[in-house]
Amino acid sequence: MIRFSALILCLLLCVGCSPQQVTVEDHQSTPTHVELQPPVTIKSYVRRGEPFESTYTAVPERVVAMWQNSIETIIALGEGDRIVAGMGIPNRKYVRSEYREAYDKIPYKDMKYANLESVLMMKPDLLVGWRSTFTNKGLRTPAFWQARNANVYIAESSLGAQSALTMDMEYQYIRDLGRIFNRNMEAEKLIHDMEQSVAHTVAQTAHEKTPKALFVEVEGKQFRLYGHKTLAGNIGDSLHANVIDTDTPSISMEDVVEENPDVIFLIVSDGEYSQADTIMNYVLTHPGLQRVNALRNKRVYFLPLLAVYSPGIRLSDGIDIVSHGLYPDLYPQGVPDLIH
Repeated sequence: MIRFSALILCLLLCVGCSPQQVTVEDHQSTPTHVELQPPVTIKSYVRRGEPFESTYTAVPERVVAMWQNSIETIIALGEGDRIVAGMGIPNRKYVRSEYREAYDKIPYKDMKYANLESVLMMKPDLLVGWRSTFTNKGLRTPAFWQARNANVYIAESSLGAQSALTMDMEYQYIRDLGRIFNRNMEAEKLIHDMEQSVAHTVAQTAHEKTPKALFVEVEGKQFRLYGHKTLAGNIGDSLHANVIDTDTPSISMEDVVEENPDVIFLIVSDGEYSQADTIMNYVLTHPGLQRVNALRNKRVYFLPLLAVYSPGIRLSDGIDIVSHGLYPDLYPQGVPDLIH
């Protein structure tokens, strides 16, 4: 039986990425020291309802960045030379082409994250990552690092599913990093471009029929559903799609037929890219789905998880893929392909 799910990603993060001892030869030139006047205070969260504050008197100079959202967003802000370790990208080919030169210059790069001793030896003054990074079994809590004169910033969208995930949450993530790195104008430009992309699509399709959209991940004999409270669903809602949702975290093949979506966005994680075509073929040839409009009209598209789960700058890819998939007449060039 074929089984594809986000559990693969979880296993990749929890098992394949277990901490390892590393030796880092840091040949980076010392980045420019930039004082922050007045100091910048940023609020972040250990978990929902448990905020903590970090104060920055200068732009961080030795940054340990975990996962693609933090690495690429810092590079997009023009501060990639401050990253001494970038962890969580399985392959360089998944880095945006315009960021690869900066990525290549990071002294330590690996899908696996280094163990605590190795990270301490890197002497970071800022660590950026997900909630799962900063646990007693991982790289310790924010309090541990603050006691060692290093700040921590945790992406709010990595805290869990207790509340809805939104594009505004990702905009705030970019804005916070912009403040930390004294790149406020650059951050606002990145956010503005994404907001304008959404506004353009909405304005140009105001009088079109609302497309019925299904955001799913193949999970055994059914689909894992990404509804209104997920970032994928929020993007769809913002682009005036009729996003299919249920009271349960999954949707059966029979219910997909009943809902009859106009377009299906097939979510795949980095760990599934090598199987992506097999996953797509499984959906396209499934006997029970052949009467669904999305299959009949060849409107089933890949939506990489990196663009809809705590994506940071990669939110722009999520917006582009969903826009192009929902409104093919407006975007005849087709849906961007981040997998092949």
